[in-house]
Amino acid sequence: MTRTGIFLILAPLLLAAMSAGAAILVGSRRNQRLRERISAQTTRGASLAAIADLPSIRVGRRETSPLVGRIFRVLRYHPDIPQEHVIPWVVVLLASLVVAAFAGFRAADLMGGLLAVPVALLAGLLVARAMFGWQHRRYCDAVFQQIPEALGLMVRAIRAGLPLAEALRSVTRELASPTRDEFTRVLGDMTIGRSVDVALMRVYERTGLTEFAFLAVTLGLQSQTGGSLAETLDNLADTVRKRVSLAKRAQALAGEAKVQAGLLIVLPFIAALAMSFSQPFYVSAFTENPTGQKLLMAGLGLMALGVVTIRWLIRKAGED
Repeated sequence: MTRTGIFLILAPLLLAAMSAGAAILVGSRRNQRLRERISAQTTRGASLAAIADLPSIRVGRRETSPLVGRIFRVLRYHPDIPQEHVIPWVVVLLASLVVAAFAGFRAADLMGGLLAVPVALLAGLLVARAMFGWQHRRYCDAVFQQIPEALGLMVRAIRAGLPLAEALRSVTRELASPTRDEFTRVLGDMTIGRSVDVALMRVYERTGLTEFAFLAVTLGLQSQTGGSLAETLDNLADTVRKRVSLAKRAQALAGEAKVQAGLLIVLPFIAALAMSFSQPFYVSAFTENPTGQKLLMAGLGLMALGVVTIRWLIRKAGED
């Protein structure tokens, strides 16, 4: 491969990595300041009842610039939830660059330098999306599993005679992360002037869990119409508990599909290994012949596409 071809592959990769890194760095610094402000509030501070007499505070919503927002959406990076990033974003970008460079060099050998650039960019993008998306799904699933317990704590606290703010604060004291972190942010939003339904809707916007939307609508309607808050939350907790149980059942049923998908993935490699002992000529045709190498790369690419499609179908079936 010539120097021009190497430059055509590496230059777009470095430019894309620098752009994504700059956008993520801006979001990370902004969320670090936000996390420091929120952590200093609510858990040991005064109750919301003592703040009720203060003048109302109008909170200005800071929007991310459209370009940075598009980059975050493409990468599936959520700067509003810094605690979900168990893998540092620098590691994700480095892994994406390594995969993109490898894919670009292999594509340049097989298809030429011009086609190698989009192949490298697509490979790096898919790796970054997969790693960021896995972290977000992992975080949201952990929150989803703890929602029934959080609602149960709120019901018991309200039946004991505590106000809603203290019931929310009991969740931050009793439950583990990540639900504790989300409810701490809810209390922080309430402290600076947002209503409880708006604060819970912000949790729904961050996580995409409809249970928080149910809770926000329930508390908003109850504050306007009145009634027994404990009974209302108890009914909602029962509904959410059934939804969580149904989701676990769907995951168990999806296990059979995952096993079948795993067999379909492993079977070609087992067949190739067995054939290498019985008829080595057939395997060497794919490893030593240039045409066979192109066919092998095309087959591996189609297999990777099939794996991604199967995982997407299984995940969508579980969500439905």
